[in-house]
Amino acid sequence: MSDNAFAVVSLRGDVPDLDVGSADAVGPFRQITLDPALGAETLIEVVADAEITTPWILVAGQDEHGLAEDLVDRILAGAIGVFGLAGVVLEGGAIPEGIRDHEVPATIAAGDVAAAVRDLAADIAGRGPRVPEPWARVIASSRTDVAVRATLARRALTDDPAYRPRALTPEQLALLRDLANRVVPQGDGATIDLAARLDRMIEAGESDGWRPTGMSTDVEAYRAGLDALAAIWMRGPAAQDAVIRRVIDGDAPSGAVLTPDQLSLWFEDARNDLARVWLSHPASLARVGYSGFATGGTGPEPAGYLVLAAGEREEWEPEELGRLGAAKGRTA
Repeated sequence: MSDNAFAVVSLRGDVPDLDVGSADAVGPFRQITLDPALGAETLIEVVADAEITTPWILVAGQDEHGLAEDLVDRILAGAIGVFGLAGVVLEGGAIPEGIRDHEVPATIAAGDVAAAVRDLAADIAGRGPRVPEPWARVIASSRTDVAVRATLARRALTDDPAYRPRALTPEQLALLRDLANRVVPQGDGATIDLAARLDRMIEAGESDGWRPTGMSTDVEAYRAGLDALAAIWMRGPAAQDAVIRRVIDGDAPSGAVLTPDQLSLWFEDARNDLARVWLSHPASLARVGYSGFATGGTGPEPAGYLVLAAGEREEWEPEELGRLGAAKGRTA
């Protein structure tokens, strides 16, 4: 485990006084300085060689905004050996459109760059779950396919606290957040905004494509289901759990929006969606101990497994998954 909570990759030279006044949650920082003259492709290789396994923030001076935008695009496209980009701090100007489009947490440093980095790191640490370093190392490695690494890199980005719904109304999104807290409790500490991610998924048409016979499209079903639920929703965890149980059992009064059976069917789909969104986050994959995402690889043949036994792991897998098992050609 690294002693550094975050790393800083800087295109503008060292960031002085970075650890001055840092909260325990975000410091000390590991600093890596890059020469912008090397160009994006070489810089990606340098970042990969640095083997950063903590979340990291890219810092760029006013003349490096375009380069920072290019680097972010390449990293979130699954650049091999690189994982964990958590945010961007830019000196002066405005945040480039490409960085905004990727929804990367970003800020403009008007003066004190170190303070801007610390503030962004603290915000990121407080809002999103952290991918453990052994798992970040596996994701960055050549065992993980480029497209999979790109997907996990984007999913690891923290959610925007000012997120505005795209498919739902603000009221529907607020209710979906309440529902997510009851259906998929994430415990104390930083959490994933499951409702916001589900709203984006619905708007983009990226659901699993399945719905019960007689139910409408996902957008229409979620709007109708949440409106029906709003009419019977209660305050307090115990009361909300009671409502949820009635909806599941199909005996909740759902009024003119949906029949009780339709509300129950929609809610079955919603529960599945919320659980799927939670499990799709790389920190959740680590939490449940699933390493199957790292069986594609970038070589001519899939990486696959050599060890398949309960309580045993392969050399590349995180130690928490069990004892090192024996595989053909080697011993434990």
